[in-house]
Amino acid sequence: MTDCDLCGVGIPTVVPVRVFKPKYEQSYPHGMWQGLCEGCLNAGKKAHDALEESSSCGTAGVCDFCGAIAQLHDVTISRPSFSKGAEEDTIGLCKKCLASINEAYEAWEKQKAEDEHAHH
Repeated sequence: MTDCDLCGVGIPTVVPVRVFKPKYEQSYPHGMWQGLCEGCLNAGKKAHDALEESSSCGTAGVCDFCGAIAQLHDVTISRPSFSKGAEEDTIGLCKKCLASINEAYEAWEKQKAEDEHAHH
């Protein structure tokens, strides 16, 4: 079991996303791998697509995924809750992380299509 790095849900497998964390730039110049559940991956993809369509510059702050100080864009995720089952939460992600999530989403969808095709 592993946990999603955004919402914390424990699942058997996560979708790998390459994240460039400024704090670890010297140790990991090519980025670090983080894992997202499909719900957070889809939420990140939705936010990425919305950003592509609008000219929103976001709000300044610290990215909840990579820790960079940047312009952040709101992403609504579903966080597990013991009392309610799940609660909606809004996090802020930078443009770089949204681009990485978009790449991971496309690779994940391609992999799922290949796996489905291989089983038929």
